[in-house]
Amino acid sequence: MLPEAGSLWLLKLLRDIQLAQFYWPILEELNVTRPEHFDFVKPEDLDGIGMGRPAQRRLSEALKRLRSGPKSKNWVYKILGGFAPEHKEPTLPSDSPRHLPEPEGGLKCLIPEGAVCRGELLGSGCFGVVHRGLWTLPSGKSVPVAVKSLRVGPEGPMGTELGDFLREVSVMMNLEHPHVLRLHGLVLGQPLQMVMELAPLGSLHARLTAPAPTPPLLVALLCLFLRQLAGAMAYLGARGLVHRDLATRNLLLASPRTIKVADFGLVRPLGGARGRYVMGGPRPIPYAWCAPESLRHGAFSSASDVWMFGVTLWEMFSGGEEPWAGVPPYLILQRLEDRARLPRPPLCSRALYSLALRCWAPHPADRPSFSHLEGLLQEAWPSEGCCVKDVTEPGALRMETGDAITVIEGSPDSTIWKGQNGRTFKVGSFPASAVTLADAGGLPATRPVHRGTPTWGDQHPGGVDGDRKKANLWDAPPARGQRRNVPLERMKGGAECAWRHPPGVPDSTRSHWGRCGFCHPEPQGRPALPPE
Repeated sequence: MLPEAGSLWLLKLLRDIQLAQFYWPILEELNVTRPEHFDFVKPEDLDGIGMGRPAQRRLSEALKRLRSGPKSKNWVYKILGGFAPEHKEPTLPSDSPRHLPEPEGGLKCLIPEGAVCRGELLGSGCFGVVHRGLWTLPSGKSVPVAVKSLRVGPEGPMGTELGDFLREVSVMMNLEHPHVLRLHGLVLGQPLQMVMELAPLGSLHARLTAPAPTPPLLVALLCLFLRQLAGAMAYLGARGLVHRDLATRNLLLASPRTIKVADFGLVRPLGGARGRYVMGGPRPIPYAWCAPESLRHGAFSSASDVWMFGVTLWEMFSGGEEPWAGVPPYLILQRLEDRARLPRPPLCSRALYSLALRCWAPHPADRPSFSHLEGLLQEAWPSEGCCVKDVTEPGALRMETGDAITVIEGSPDSTIWKGQNGRTFKVGSFPASAVTLADAGGLPATRPVHRGTPTWGDQHPGGVDGDRKKANLWDAPPARGQRRNVPLERMKGGAECAWRHPPGVPDSTRSHWGRCGFCHPEPQGRPALPPE
């Protein structure tokens, strides 16, 4: 069989180091057709074609000599030269073998084009389309995957789309977290393809907006997703990355109780002393999710991702509604700078909404970090209880003995609480005496959970009554350096306090136990989060 004309450089390279016998395996099994493709070859790939470690060292030295010559000007080199993994020189030789977890999943950076079969279309984006696929491993085992293919125009894959695609590959190659979508490898064919972990249940946004008879998601499950998301974003921030496109559409359901952050096309490294990324020119951004500094100056940072986390929280508890729906993009910044904020969603407790307001602080430095958010989520975690007597009163949340109840709102001196029935998925008010909390030792519910005293027939956002009727403009937390010395009863946009505070005591003094931190000393310890 004659060598291919476009790969004669490879044959010559291998002949010079007496490794010509590996020409066809490298060309066909590893799909290497250009020197730059070796950026994605791992020692395990060469082990798989029978090349020993001494031979790998000779190949590595030959590649270094080749790279020290005139640079190639083809599009692959120009793009990968800037966005390849941290080591531009291949680290092939090693006396001690490296062990990457096999897929279920090993990171096979180069996957032969024939090993991946694409199926149904799952979605499309700015520069790629995603199909369900099947990856056949060398062992013959088939792994369900998602395959993202680069859009190819009549003149080939050029322009910013190609750069974004390869940047996403290089970012994902270095990520490994239980709540971050995993990259399996890259197919260097026509078109270029990313082979990724498949999240079989689709996006969280699709699940939130699914029509009946699909039941809504439980409040406790939404809180679990928030905790997983905060952990994943803390991981990305620790690696010096800003996501810039955090939304429920980019959270994928790997299982009914597990989400994964996906779509890294807008991810950028954070640089400079200020730890931020500034766009170099006009590019598409998700206006309704962006922080004010991102809209006005094109500046993104971990703090702007925290702002997006607050908007994502709002999406989750509003059933997947679009933030700032009906507001033109050019007016969103004006609304935000006028301190307008999204209203409290129907299922969102006042404690969680207060957390969202902290994420929407006007100044980036005043927003909590993602590691801090994990603790704040624990403080706002709703209590779980069990119904101990049937509730059938008109206007009340109907429940039967034994029903699992998530308590969304309650106060220490109120006999009426608001919660969700885990059996019927309904939300409403009910007598506090009808529920025993899981941590109350079998006694009727008496301790506070969250502030607020709902009454029978309490109306919630979604209709003409309730919080959404009050206003679409919510006051944000005070600007940096501004004192919070306004009496609580005069503060707009925040939740009403269930206790009588002296004037000037800020809302933030409420403890994570639901008591007022001003009036009741903080008890030792914190309630533990339920296991995932």
